[in-house]
Amino acid sequence: MHGLVFVTWEKYLAERFGTSLLADYRQRIGESASDAPLASRVYEDERLLAGVAVASRLTRADVDTLLLEYGRYFILNGLTSRLCMYLLNQVHGGRDLLLMMSQAHEQMSQASEGIRPPLFGYGETTGDPTGMYLYYDSPRKLCSLLHGAIEGAGIRYGERVLVSEQTCMKRGDAVCTFAIRFVHPSTPLVSSPHPGAPTTARMSQGPMPSQPAPEQEGRWEAQHWLADQVYAVLPEAGGLTLSEVQEMLRARFPDAVEAARPFLVLEALNHLHHAGWVVTSANEPGDALGNRRYWRAQRVGS
Repeated sequence: MHGLVFVTWEKYLAERFGTSLLADYRQRIGESASDAPLASRVYEDERLLAGVAVASRLTRADVDTLLLEYGRYFILNGLTSRLCMYLLNQVHGGRDLLLMMSQAHEQMSQASEGIRPPLFGYGETTGDPTGMYLYYDSPRKLCSLLHGAIEGAGIRYGERVLVSEQTCMKRGDAVCTFAIRFVHPSTPLVSSPHPGAPTTARMSQGPMPSQPAPEQEGRWEAQHWLADQVYAVLPEAGGLTLSEVQEMLRARFPDAVEAARPFLVLEALNHLHHAGWVVTSANEPGDALGNRRYWRAQRVGS
């Protein structure tokens, strides 16, 4: 499982329950400052599942409640927004984000060995263009986390979302089936997202996001441009270090301010890695930022 999940999970615990509980949690799972999770690395799934069980005992909240809340938090927190910007800024609604999710997970598995993405499927609804079905299949059975992420997707894009889980692997079904409807806040809501959906369907609503300022749009465009140029200079095998990438960019674009700043080049590499386009040597023995190598991931469908 990607390190970003572990880092944001601990951020969620600290912000939701306080830093003293996080310290207790880390002690219970045997985590020290030297082996705290890093967003650039990959960890075993069991580490998160065991951590959630410990957090449930410490907070006296059931596992599904914690995962539901964390799913919302994962989509909305600033670290995910920053590191996954290359993907998130390409979609403009909750429905589009869910439709992108399957390919994004598969692409990320190409960039990080050890990631086993869940299987997603999609279904259309009859006579309701705002509705969809999402099918989830994973041995981890983290459907509560996915439920929260769906709600977070609606909040992120200023939409109301009705969502209900109609079938669930934890109840013995073959897959989890979510009935979902994203609507603009001004659109009247029906009592359930789809015919036959449970009346306990949840609704989340967040404020409509303000339009990005022109300077913010300009910054996003500059970041996207730099990420595209970084990807263009990377090899398909062997890899380049950060300093080598920077040298190639300077040679191509001697007047580009972005290419002269190591922080911005590293940010672009991180954006590409979290989008699944770039592989790193972060999990190899002896890895350090100075000798870490980057190369292109195999593109899904190519």
